[in-house]
Amino acid sequence: MELSDAGNYQAAGTLGMTLMAQNPLDAQLQLVVANSLAWSGRVNDATAVYQGISSGSQAKAAAVGLANIQRWRGRDDLARPMYQRVLTQEPDHADAKEGLMLAERELSPRTTLSAGAASDSAQLKRRIGSANHKWRDKTGAQIFEIESSGFYDWTPTDAEPQTDVTFKYQNLALPLKPSLELSMPTRLNPAVFGAAHVKLLNDQLTLGAGRLDWGKMAAHPVASRQGLAANFLSAEVTQSFSMGTLVGRLNYYGISDNNAIWASTVNFNSSWRPFGSHFKPFVGVETREADRNVATYWSPAQGSGSAYAGLMGEWGDADWNFFASGQLGAPLWGDAGNSWSVSAGAKRWVTNDIALGLNVWSMASWRDNSAYRSQSIGLNLEKIWH
Repeated sequence: MELSDAGNYQAAGTLGMTLMAQNPLDAQLQLVVANSLAWSGRVNDATAVYQGISSGSQAKAAAVGLANIQRWRGRDDLARPMYQRVLTQEPDHADAKEGLMLAERELSPRTTLSAGAASDSAQLKRRIGSANHKWRDKTGAQIFEIESSGFYDWTPTDAEPQTDVTFKYQNLALPLKPSLELSMPTRLNPAVFGAAHVKLLNDQLTLGAGRLDWGKMAAHPVASRQGLAANFLSAEVTQSFSMGTLVGRLNYYGISDNNAIWASTVNFNSSWRPFGSHFKPFVGVETREADRNVATYWSPAQGSGSAYAGLMGEWGDADWNFFASGQLGAPLWGDAGNSWSVSAGAKRWVTNDIALGLNVWSMASWRDNSAYRSQSIGLNLEKIWH
């Protein structure tokens, strides 16, 4: 109880699991253990403890905890009826009311207008705007999106505008939770691009494949005008431990200019909270390999590998959230050097139906044998439809 009250949820959850293995705990202590596990990211262990609290005065709080885990996993469609059952028994249950509001907000149709800008030390600049509408079927498990975007890339000697339309679909009720994305440029080199993803091993493994608009990804006017495309394969593995969560990503891009790129990231988010419950330390390694160097996109022929460490802080409640992150990096091999990056983002619901968002990012590293800088900013206006 003391560890939990002090915000040391990682230690409270670990100690609680040890005590539960030795002797039964009363329902109040079991709830503290389950909450501590959930709040330190060990949701599978938390689920098992919540499920063991099926009766008594703590049962409704445990049911809300299970609903919260479903919502954190992106299954608001499953969380909504769980909150509703608690409110049937206790209409004024504050946590269930807040959870239901957040689930219904996520399940509601929404339109998002976005605008952003980016630039780098190679004097490459981009301006982008988009309009996105997202909705679900009556079950809440099928998600649909349609988006129209326009972007303008330019250098001191060249410029190119582009527009495209995108359709996305995901079915959370099917075993592999398949998702599909189709997009097409509407100005330059019209072609259909697509990507598909599936989830396996209880959502711990995500596999993807498809064909991407590489000109859009490269954010370079020449790449857009050339109509560069890329076949891609991707894999992402997530594994949670008592000490934190490990995420590994691997992407392969076979580009239409006969180049190929391999990119990988391994990131460990620690459950250790030396600076308080709001701050999360992380470490990782990222790599990039290319068959050859090309001027229109980052393609280090000698490869690039770097290690990094950083800290993320998160704050918020039902109507607002804010995060800030910073990291430092060091070279391991190839075209890599010392680096740093900082980012921050905020979202505020100014009414029950309208939210404003802001994201900023800046970094410095080493590319193509010279110092490299890049920065971006993005604004969002989100409208919920009932």
